[in-house]
Amino acid sequence: MAYIHVYRDGVQLSEGTGLTPLSLTLNATNNEESAAQVLVTKTETGYVTSGNTTVEFAGATADKWSVCATADGTYGPTLTIATPITEAGTTFYVKAKATVGETPKNDDTVDIKLSCVIAAV
Repeated sequence: MAYIHVYRDGVQLSEGTGLTPLSLTLNATNNEESAAQVLVTKTETGYVTSGNTTVEFAGATADKWSVCATADGTYGPTLTIATPITEAGTTFYVKAKATVGETPKNDDTVDIKLSCVIAAV
């Protein structure tokens, strides 16, 4: 059972089902990069993260995604959140890019991966 989840606009993103993915439309011809997407990670009630939480991407095109603690900061392949994450949530931002030569497709190969230790409060 997962005790930590990722949300966009108050809706929990799917965890392996594909029912509520983070969906972006980009133009590869223009090497388009998405605007910063606001995400929030929250623990379930009664739980908190202990130590660092790492946010990264896994999957065939994970290199086309980046993450940052602020909307206008420096984006990279991973983000370390050093403060405890609680049910109140912690905001982070992600971007995706498309590159010339990509064929139009619905790419569902990438997952947002959170690595952390969860503790009961």
